[in-house]
Amino acid sequence: MAKRAREWSHAILIAALAGCAGQMDAPVQPPAGPGGPSVKTPGVTTPTSVTPAATPSGPGMVPPTMTGSVPTGSVPVGGAMPTDTTPGSTPVDTMGGPAATPATPGMTAEGPGAVNPACGKQVSFSKPCTSDPDPCGLKSGFVGDEYCLLPPKADEGIQIHFGPKDYKNPGDYAMKPGQEDNNSVLAKIEGLTAAKMWQHVNLSMRPGSHHWITMSGPANGKEGFYADTGCGTGALFGGGGFGGGQTLVLDDPPGGVPAPENVGLGRSISPGTMCFGLHAYNFTSQQSLREIWINLYFIDPSKVTQRTGNVGGIGGFGLNLPPGQSKTEMYSMSASGAGRIIQLFGHRHEWTPHFSAWLDNKLIYDSWSWKESVVFNYNSITMNPPINADAKTDGALSGPQMFNAGAQLKFACYIENTSKVTLQFKNDLDMGEMCNMWGTTVGGSFSGMFQ
Repeated sequence: MAKRAREWSHAILIAALAGCAGQMDAPVQPPAGPGGPSVKTPGVTTPTSVTPAATPSGPGMVPPTMTGSVPTGSVPVGGAMPTDTTPGSTPVDTMGGPAATPATPGMTAEGPGAVNPACGKQVSFSKPCTSDPDPCGLKSGFVGDEYCLLPPKADEGIQIHFGPKDYKNPGDYAMKPGQEDNNSVLAKIEGLTAAKMWQHVNLSMRPGSHHWITMSGPANGKEGFYADTGCGTGALFGGGGFGGGQTLVLDDPPGGVPAPENVGLGRSISPGTMCFGLHAYNFTSQQSLREIWINLYFIDPSKVTQRTGNVGGIGGFGLNLPPGQSKTEMYSMSASGAGRIIQLFGHRHEWTPHFSAWLDNKLIYDSWSWKESVVFNYNSITMNPPINADAKTDGALSGPQMFNAGAQLKFACYIENTSKVTLQFKNDLDMGEMCNMWGTTVGGSFSGMFQ
């Protein structure tokens, strides 16, 4: 059954229809009392004891009661959690940027019916902006030429390309029918002689990819594929890149137009190499190709007034879940300083139909489709689809999400092992599981590695 489910979901992605994929079954209902969900903080490997909670009213369950940095009580299953109303808990924007206002209808950047200002078409995370079947004139003979991106003008940005230089001799970039690889690929950053600041990224890749995660590559690294996920460094996940994702298309911010509070936001790119942790597959009957185009658009350094921080939580190192069993894992990270969350992306595999995240006791991210774990932006011009646990659809709060130093970003995976193997932490689509939270902040950061 798992094999059929995997092939079905991959077929959806390969057809570039992942954004319309159906939802998974209902999430695991976490038991109350001993043996219930684990709630973990960095360095904590023992599950917190769980006591029965009060009878919930409305969708979902009551929020956890905070004891230090480790929540106790019931773990929420779905629905919106009440906003923390503790006196003095309201975050303060210390970043010095323009005042943030709630997202306003009619100024949508994402969500149903939203339009990408770069091409006047509805936003899509699975189909390219252009209707040209071969905008770069590749004539490669492989499926997916329509995903190619033309590079920016030399004075506007750079392009990083992972792919063959000769389509008649694609080498390891080609994938045979039935092949699945979870490794890494390195490319040199061409055309960059000094560090630059950039503000806009446009990424596109051929169908047949589960996820991508970027990091700085080794200085003298050789272009091409490596057996590990860190381009020969042995790193599982690293820094120095520009995030990750699980969609074929990324345009961030859409059309390069930032929200008012994000004007002046800049990120650095230096000469050298870039490493992509890439999980790709080919469950078609013909040869396919792994290929990615990334355009980074520069911003004048004198206009950079804000710098980004990171969200990086890796959970499940101690996972050991036998077939037929279910488990809820929750993790908690503390903010290193005050700031605001501007983007979140929850990553997991086939056996976790539901992933949620809370800022303190406020549910801000709810994902119900593991096939295309959604990236949500939090700013004053983005209207995210509303959280709707009853419909089991992806949703998030809208508007900037402010936090104080020490604030808790909690994330949970509801794992159902309907496979025939014992699930352990493994970067494998259907033979392992993990529970990771990635994202971007302005100001303080969140990080942790969890058993």
